[in-house]
Amino acid sequence: MTKKVFLLGLLMVFSSIDICAQLSNIQGLDNVVIRTRKYEDISGSAYLYPDWNAGTLTDKNGKTYVNVQLKYDAYMDRVELNQDGQILEINAIAYPKFTLNFAERGTNKIIKHSFSSGYTVPGFSSNSYFDIVREGRLTLIKKFKTNFVDENVSGYGTSDQKKSFQTKILYFILIEGGTVKEIKMNKKSFMEIFPEKSSRIDLFLKSEKNKLKSEDDLIQAINFVESI
Repeated sequence: MTKKVFLLGLLMVFSSIDICAQLSNIQGLDNVVIRTRKYEDISGSAYLYPDWNAGTLTDKNGKTYVNVQLKYDAYMDRVELNQDGQILEINAIAYPKFTLNFAERGTNKIIKHSFSSGYTVPGFSSNSYFDIVREGRLTLIKKFKTNFVDENVSGYGTSDQKKSFQTKILYFILIEGGTVKEIKMNKKSFMEIFPEKSSRIDLFLKSEKNKLKSEDDLIQAINFVESI
């Protein structure tokens, strides 16, 4: 009986060694959780882009993995890695930065995203990923915030549950020194962040016919404020 128990123990040890040997080929093994997540019967998408796209992952020690296949789950605020068909959920603490390149359908225009965590933004944890739009003394970042909505839809005597993912984009300006301000796509919101420069900003916006209605408008206005 003792001999059988001993042999069984050896078998379990060798099996464990074999599993570790196989998994050790996965980069960042100690920093990822292997899993599969499916969103079924829900309209919209939890992901920034539904397909896998090329990108890079940077770990907390600064090591960068290039040409990896990634998805960003904006609902869970997590990055997923496709490694030879095996789906890994990346640990945000271990991998605070990643990039994602998306080829726009029809034009093949490459849209580049550079995500980073570690920001102190009210309402979000330090592990939340933000897309860096512009860096400098005034840094512009944006948050893809996806919510799950489960609503009761009634009509013609019937009632159905409609489940969907709805995404909105939030913009924040990080001012050198640590101040963080959320900014809306309008002139009033922008002026309130820089009240001491409002008159000069107003003249600039008028001369450039900048109505602060797009991301490019915001970047142009921030470039001006940083220059004065």
